[in-house]
Amino acid sequence: MSPAEPGGLRLVSDPWDADRISDLLSRLRPPLTSHPCCYSWPCAVPNIGPKNILSLGSSSLRVDAVLGQGAFATVFQATNPATSDRMVLKVQKPANPWEFYINTCLDARLPPSVRHLLGSIRSAHLFLDGSIMLGELHNYGTLLNAVNLFRAQSDKVMPPPLVLHFAICILHTVEQLHAAHIIHADIKPDNFLLGERCGGVWQTNGIFRR
Repeated sequence: MSPAEPGGLRLVSDPWDADRISDLLSRLRPPLTSHPCCYSWPCAVPNIGPKNILSLGSSSLRVDAVLGQGAFATVFQATNPATSDRMVLKVQKPANPWEFYINTCLDARLPPSVRHLLGSIRSAHLFLDGSIMLGELHNYGTLLNAVNLFRAQSDKVMPPPLVLHFAICILHTVEQLHAAHIIHADIKPDNFLLGERCGGVWQTNGIFRR
C-alpha cells in the first residue's frame, strides 16, 4: 500500500488481492457473519445441478436450470416450491464473502430511489470451499445478449437511440456508485442485467469501496 494521497486516500496496488480482502473483512465490527442474511456452514458446498433439491437451512429450493457459467461461478435458476418464488443461485468457488459485504454497503449508502439499479443479494451462504448467493431473477438477459440479438439482424447494429439510452443508464449508475464512494472494477456488457426500470441492473461482483 502506498503513502496516503491528498484527501486521505491510499492507492492499492492490487485490489483483488485475496489476503488484503480477507484482512479487511476480518476487521468488520460487527463481523459480516452476524448479518441476519449471512449464514456460515461447517461443510463443503453441496452438489448442485438441474432438477436437484437444495436445502439451505429451513428452505428447500428446486434447481431448474443453468443460466451461465464463468471461471469462478456458476449461476442457476431456482424455485421455492412452497411459494413458487423464482430466484438466482450464484455458486462460487472459492467463497466470495466480499460480494455480500458490498451488497450491504449498497443497501446502506444508496438512496432507495436508485438502489434497484444494482443487483441485490437476498442471502449469502458461506461454506468451507465456496459460497452460494441467492439473488433476484431478471428475465431479460444481459446487455451483451441484447447486442448479440442486433448483430444477428440485417443492420447488425443496435439503433443509436437505444445505444444512447443504455449509455445514459450506465453513466447514471456509475455516478450513483461514485457518490457512495464505491467503485465498480469490472464494467462490461455481460455484467449489466436488463430489467424493467431504467434499462437494467448491475451485478455486484467486481465492486470495491472506500
